Amino acid sequence: MNNYLIKSNAISLIDKKIDELIKEKGFDSSSVTTYDLEEDSITSLIEDADTISFLTPNKVIIGKNLSNNNLDEKNLKILSKYLDNPNSDVLLILVTTNIDARKKIVKEVINKLSLVNISTDTKEIVKDILKGYDVEYRVINLLEEYYSEDLERLISETKKLALAFINTKKITYKDALELLVKPLNKQDSLAFDLVREIALKDKKKAVNIYNELLSYNIESYALFGLLESQYRLLYQVKVLNKRNISFNDMASILEVHPFRVKKTLELVRYYTLKEIRKLLKNLSDIDFKIKSGVYENNIIIDLLILNIK
Repeated sequence: MNNYLIKSNAISLIDKKIDELIKEKGFDSSSVTTYDLEEDSITSLIEDADTISFLTPNKVIIGKNLSNNNLDEKNLKILSKYLDNPNSDVLLILVTTNIDARKKIVKEVINKLSLVNISTDTKEIVKDILKGYDVEYRVINLLEEYYSEDLERLISETKKLALAFINTKKITYKDALELLVKPLNKQDSLAFDLVREIALKDKKKAVNIYNELLSYNIESYALFGLLESQYRLLYQVKVLNKRNISFNDMASILEVHPFRVKKTLELVRYYTLKEIRKLLKNLSDIDFKIKSGVYENNIIIDLLILNIK
C-alpha cells in the first residue's frame, strides 16, 4: 500500500519523513509533484495520480495542507474512490496538521490511508540532530526549555549549534548559553525559576531572577500577576498529581502546554497544599493593598523575596 497520511505541525519533520518514505518505498528516482490543497484542488491531485507517468516509471504525489476545509463531501468521494483502487505506480502522501475525523465519511477515508504520526518528543529530536556530537546533558535541557513550544525554532537552533561546532563535535552548556537566542516567552520560565528559588529560600538567586525579569521591561504588577499565575498552576498540578494523573492529561485538563506542566511538577515536592494556599492568600492580600494604595507597585516583588523565611 503506497498511500499515506502524515500528521504533524513541524514542517522540517514532515519534509524529513516524506524523504524517508520515498526512499523506503523505492521511489527515489521518481518524479515528485507537490500540491498545496489550500490552493490546488483534490480533483487535480487525483487526476495526476490516475495518469500514467511518461517521464519515469513511478511518481510521487504529495498533497500538503489537507484539512476539513478542503475535504467536503465531493472531494471525500473522489479521494475514497481512488483509494479503493489506487495506482500501484504512485506513492501518494497527504499531509495534515490537524484533521477532525469524527465525521463518519472522513474517518472512513482516513482509514484507507496508512497513518504516519511524527514524534514531537523534543529530546529525541535534539538527540537525532546532534547524533555523533559530545553534548553536555544540560544543553538538551536548555534547548527544550527555550523552544519546546516552537518545534521549528527548536530544530533551527539545534542545527545552528551543530553547525557552529561541526569541527570539534563538542558542545558545552556554556557554549549553548552564549550562542542560543533566548525566546521572548522566557518570562514564563523565569517565573517558574523564581517560584523555585523562593521555595528553596535562596534570596540571592531569587533577586537575580527578578532583575532578569525586569530586563524585559515588564511592569512590576504584571510580574506579580505572572508569579500568582504560576502558584495557581502549581496548586492545580499538585492536586492532580495526588490523583496520579499523567502530565499530558494534566496539560489537557488545565489547557496549558505539557512542558509547562512538566516543569511545574518539578516544584510540587517543595510545597504542601497548605503552604501554596497560604502563599496564594498572601498574594491576594498584597494585590488588595496595591489596589488600595497601601503598597507601591514597584516594591511588591521585593517584599515577597525579602519575606522569605
